[in-house]
Amino acid sequence: MTIGYEGWDDLVGEMTRGGSPQQDSLAVLGAEGAYQLLGEMVQRSPQMAQFVQQRIAANRPMLRRTPVDRARDWDFPLGPVSGAAGTTTTITIQPQTLFRVEKIMATDVGSLTSGYNTSVTQVIIGNKLQRPATSGGTLTLFFANNALGNGVKWDTCQPALSIAFTISFITASTFYGTLWGKAAYMVGLALGARLS
Repeated sequence: MTIGYEGWDDLVGEMTRGGSPQQDSLAVLGAEGAYQLLGEMVQRSPQMAQFVQQRIAANRPMLRRTPVDRARDWDFPLGPVSGAAGTTTTITIQPQTLFRVEKIMATDVGSLTSGYNTSVTQVIIGNKLQRPATSGGTLTLFFANNALGNGVKWDTCQPALSIAFTISFITASTFYGTLWGKAAYMVGLALGARLS
């Protein structure tokens, strides 16, 4: 059992069959079907087992284990999202690759000074809470582009999971934000694609 993404399956091509095309009746059975059909012959003969495996592989792509070996800086925009005073909204993004948030930059435009119109009340990555749900939240001002020390290192968002960013509107305003971080991927395979 693999926990997390220690290994990735990488499609490397199809095994060549060579010669004239022939239909092999064992290929469609798979390994289990071949054992049922040929019984002791396959179990006792390594050559027969190898033959069956080669015939099965000839009809399927070959895979190899490849570790994640590249990372790049990525950003995800949050908004713009507008809301009335006293309302709450959740922005959901789906990176579709391994992605870890390392910095938040946000601002808002409303009747108050920039950064005082909205607050960040909760952040969830997958099912893991990154910022506890609070009634008041943290003013967007604390995530301004010139704020010192607003870097974070949240849990890594796995492919097929999402990041949910909840905002409360103190006044009728518009929220703008960006999540910055690192995305991990392999060379030769689309970002976040996992085969198996």
